[in-house]
Amino acid sequence: MKTLTILVLAGAAALGGLTLASLRGEGVDPVVSGSIPAASSHSYTVSNIVAKTACLAERGQAISSRSARFVADKDCDSVWPGLASARTWTNNGDGTIVVTDAQGEAILTVVDGDGLAYEAVEPADAMVTMVSAD
Repeated sequence: MKTLTILVLAGAAALGGLTLASLRGEGVDPVVSGSIPAASSHSYTVSNIVAKTACLAERGQAISSRSARFVADKDCDSVWPGLASARTWTNNGDGTIVVTDAQGEAILTVVDGDGLAYEAVEPADAMVTMVSAD
């Protein structure tokens, strides 16, 4: 019986030693983790169905928690007057997004449309859509 008790105690001590070694990190490779940064820009095809015109625009780097840089091609003025001078994309948090110029004047207000598209709601006569080009 003494032999069995000694074997049980020796086994428990060995198991305890292995557990203690693993808690101290001996023999364990360090784990290095990282993440892939989110895309810093998003491209759109901006279309005016009435004028039958289209151009490319890009929502870029974040400026604040609600705003990002916005750049539209020169030919975007044919899609909507003043759109080529757009500089900021601001999410109002109520489902609307306002595209403004460098002075902060609203050029277009858009809302989520069907699928990956945004549809202009202001000015009321703006028949403009922005469809993801990415």
